[in-house]
Amino acid sequence: MNEIILFSIGALIVVNIILLVIVIILRTNIKRIEERQKGELILSSLSIGGTRYDAFQGMSGKLSFSLAFMAGDKGIILTSIHTRDQSYLYLKPYMVGGNDNLTKEEKKAVEIALKEGYTIKDI
Repeated sequence: MNEIILFSIGALIVVNIILLVIVIILRTNIKRIEERQKGELILSSLSIGGTRYDAFQGMSGKLSFSLAFMAGDKGIILTSIHTRDQSYLYLKPYMVGGNDNLTKEEKKAVEIALKEGYTIKDI
């Protein structure tokens, strides 16, 4: 009789350990799924706006550009300045109401992204 009770207790302990491992695996998978969905939500709300321009007089073809990638009131601005000899690439973080050091072209790119920009769904 004692052997049956000990066997039953041992079996319950093993079952509890297995259930605990399953719960841990499920929690990890749920967190991974939530992170993936959060990333997809951010991408779906991402709005893109841009402008092309001549950064220097005497240049033609509007080879310089500013692109704004906005997710709500936060985003990044990618600016490429093209000269006769070289090209420069700049990346700036952006928060609505928090950036005073933007060029007029960068401000225009942000304005386009916030008002009429393309979204990932449009592209």
